[in-house]
Amino acid sequence: MIRYRIVAQRTDPEHPGASLLTHYAYGRSVEETVTKVRKALEKPGEVYGDQGLYRVVEVVEESPDSELRQQEEARRRYLTAILENATATVRGREPEDPDADLVRRLDDFFTRAVTFPDPHTPGVHPRPHQATFGWTSEQPYIEHASDPGRALALFLLAYLDHHGLYLNAALRAGDHPAAQPVDGGRPSAREAEGGEAPAKLVERVLDVCGQHYAAVTGTNSDQWDQESDREVVGIALRTVRMAERDTYPQTLETYLHERRARLERLWQRYGTGGMFAGEIVLMDLPACFVLCERIDSTPLWLEGIWTQEGQEETALERLQNAWLYDTAEKDGR
Repeated sequence: MIRYRIVAQRTDPEHPGASLLTHYAYGRSVEETVTKVRKALEKPGEVYGDQGLYRVVEVVEESPDSELRQQEEARRRYLTAILENATATVRGREPEDPDADLVRRLDDFFTRAVTFPDPHTPGVHPRPHQATFGWTSEQPYIEHASDPGRALALFLLAYLDHHGLYLNAALRAGDHPAAQPVDGGRPSAREAEGGEAPAKLVERVLDVCGQHYAAVTGTNSDQWDQESDREVVGIALRTVRMAERDTYPQTLETYLHERRARLERLWQRYGTGGMFAGEIVLMDLPACFVLCERIDSTPLWLEGIWTQEGQEETALERLQNAWLYDTAEKDGR
């Protein structure tokens, strides 16, 4: 016999009785138990004595096993939501050629941490002195995979890629992946890719910036520090992927053309004669326009390269804050 909780709801709002009534009864099935309760309460003056006054709206099994089943059903709904949302978010933004070993390891991690977090489930378990993530230093280094785990792995890689960061698969020493110490200073894939840009590309980008800067500010090349301009453009181009560099001048041209009004608001506020003139030192360089594009595209990568090159962090930070928060149309300027 199974114990059930049966909830009945009042159908007539004018009836003075309670809006919800709960009864408990034992039976071999939901149908048998509901029938038993209704029969017992169909007498005059009882809940079901007046036809249609109350109706059963919920029947829940109260046994320990039912609670576990309910938890499992809730967990499965949660995982379905994770899988659908992660897949929908990443669709169209898939990372380019993700490292298969890295995806596999992240899949294993998310499968252990999210999909099957119960330490009592079958699989490899840590010894007391080891980390509790579920892996072990002993062979055969069993790994686990799941659809939600892989979806979350790709979601993480796409998210980091969007913000200008990359993860590398751990380098192995011998057969044991944990034998290679974790080095926080190990360069990311983007740092390895972001080498110095060719001089010809720097000049093409300088030309694009110069044309738009002159149109917005009314200044000309005689008033610009062209040596500093080249240096800043060179730094910005290090955050452009190799595969995108050939077409980047045209990409920048389109970007600046579409944001002409916003660039004008930036100059009116922080350029010569503006209310906050002198607060952003980079505003004196046409190269600040390519920095605006990079701030929108790869802000974290730009910050890393900028700091690595020994540039003043405050200068970039002030331009970034002004571009992101002080030039929107909703500000009314």
